[in-house]
Amino acid sequence: MNIPNILTIFRLCLIPVYIAVFASSKDTKELAAIIFIAASVTDVLDGYIARKFNMTTRVGQLLDPLADKLMQLTVVISLVISDMLPVWFVIVLAVKEILLIIGGVFLYIKKTYVKSNILGKLNTVVLFIAMVLIFFTHTSGLVSNIILAISTLFNVLAICSYLYAYFIKHKKYKEYIKNSNG
Repeated sequence: MNIPNILTIFRLCLIPVYIAVFASSKDTKELAAIIFIAASVTDVLDGYIARKFNMTTRVGQLLDPLADKLMQLTVVISLVISDMLPVWFVIVLAVKEILLIIGGVFLYIKKTYVKSNILGKLNTVVLFIAMVLIFFTHTSGLVSNIILAISTLFNVLAICSYLYAYFIKHKKYKEYIKNSNG
């Protein structure tokens, strides 16, 4: 057990806390948003520490994206239930995240690792910004749909980039990862 894995487990533990706070009353939505922001900060922090201090583990490679996806889906579903997000957005996001989770398990079983890329990271940042804007501005209508359309575009680009990296460039990508990890 190392610091990045502890931060990831902490992020998993924040999910039920977020749900309890979000569901408690309309007055606590901003507090729930702060919990989501704290979880996002731990995501950035655990990744930075793992890479900087060579603390990457197979458990972390499995749990970190799982914690991220579960938190993101929890936030999105809670916002849909509260009529702060349209249902179409959760469907698009859920399909993408389920595909990534299944892909992650597949890669874990094959003992293969596909390194995150810039589109995946940008997708996470854009989704984070979209959720925070919706939490704090209570945006709806056209502005909300534009924000969500941009986030959806990054979702599609990210999943396409990972599929391309694995299925089209797998041998070259695998060799790149092997060489970059020592």
